[in-house]
Amino acid sequence: MKKTIVLGLIFLLAFGLFAQGASESAQKESLVIYSAASEGEADKLTEEFNKLYPNIDVTIIRAGSGDLVTRVKTEWPKPEGDVILLMGSENLDQIYDMLMPYKCANDAKIAPEYKDNKSEEPKYYATSMPLQAIMYNTDLLSADEAPKSWKDLADPKYKGKIVLANPASSGSAYAQLFMMNKLYGMDFVKQVVANTTYVASSTAGPDSVARGEYAITVTGEANIGKKISAGDPVAYVLAEEGTGFRIEGSAILANCKNPEAAKKFIDFMTTTDAYEIVRTECYRRAVSTEIPGPEGLPALSEMKFFEYNAKEAAATKKALVAEFNALL
Repeated sequence: MKKTIVLGLIFLLAFGLFAQGASESAQKESLVIYSAASEGEADKLTEEFNKLYPNIDVTIIRAGSGDLVTRVKTEWPKPEGDVILLMGSENLDQIYDMLMPYKCANDAKIAPEYKDNKSEEPKYYATSMPLQAIMYNTDLLSADEAPKSWKDLADPKYKGKIVLANPASSGSAYAQLFMMNKLYGMDFVKQVVANTTYVASSTAGPDSVARGEYAITVTGEANIGKKISAGDPVAYVLAEEGTGFRIEGSAILANCKNPEAAKKFIDFMTTTDAYEIVRTECYRRAVSTEIPGPEGLPALSEMKFFEYNAKEAAATKKALVAEFNALL
């Protein structure tokens, strides 16, 4: 009898452990993020997300915006990723039909200019403003010697001193190309190309300038803020013409494998906590009016803007990049 009881207890314990394990397994979720943000930025955001949802296993695949757009198109209609993280709206618009509409939990708090408005439910929400500015190395150029405008980048005196990311692989670099073409046309772009060395990554240029390998780059404010905070010999110049008002956001891929986890992530990315991480840890300018700009960068009210049509930028990218490539 005792043997039977013991065996029965063992069976019950084993069954209980099995049931518990099955329950935990059932609660476990996965999330694959295609990140246009840097590795460190994506890590900081997902670490905070996992504090809220510890049972979601997050995998981050990092690449430039252009490469991610190509990947999504190649994988369609069966994407391997679930979410796009911090991609410029002109790039999100290129894969617009491959994004899932989702009205996030914080939708009512988000201003119309900071979310997609082309469908009944938004297909993406902005988190930050990737505003482009000139960065120069203060050991190589004085403030008087540094370029003051987009137009200055074509000055022959800067030949060999400028490094920029390639617009074929970098979303921010394509935004720069689109803006330069809008401001002054492709003849001007040709002059800039003659002065410039092009690299694949949007972070490679700022890194090279900080090391003193080149004197000048154009990059997102976040990259400049990080370098200034680190004590690198660099300075910020907002071009005299201003800069295009851009947003970058996050979206859920249609037909993704983990839509519920993806919805939770989009809800998180539209919270004050996420905006604060974007500002303090990533040095990005958050879209929330409740969050001030990154330390060391000018206030939004001090900045000059010109029109940036993200829809047009998306529609003309293939032709404009081909025209640019012909100049190399």
